[in-house]
Amino acid sequence: MANVCENNLYVYSENKKNIEIVKKFFEDWSYDGSADIEGDSESLQIYFSSKWTFPRLEMEKLHELIPDKDDIYMRCLSYEFGELYHDLLVDDGNGWESV
Repeated sequence: MANVCENNLYVYSENKKNIEIVKKFFEDWSYDGSADIEGDSESLQIYFSSKWTFPRLEMEKLHELIPDKDDIYMRCLSYEFGELYHDLLVDDGNGWESV
């Protein structure tokens, strides 16, 4: 059985299309279960699981889908207690970077 990584994603954008794209992406999330989505037209809080670590390839696909990269801020805290893994990543429109 794979270790499950918990991910807590915060998204902020004044561009409603950006928010709609992110919401749709996670409504269709099937990488490792479903996602819990909370928020409004400017910000979202999304809780989802992945295997072992932050799902970088999938999140890079999300980054590519964002139409207005000048108006997006996303941060994700990922952690998995079994291996003591943790990472805080930020995408401010330039791609995902660990901070």
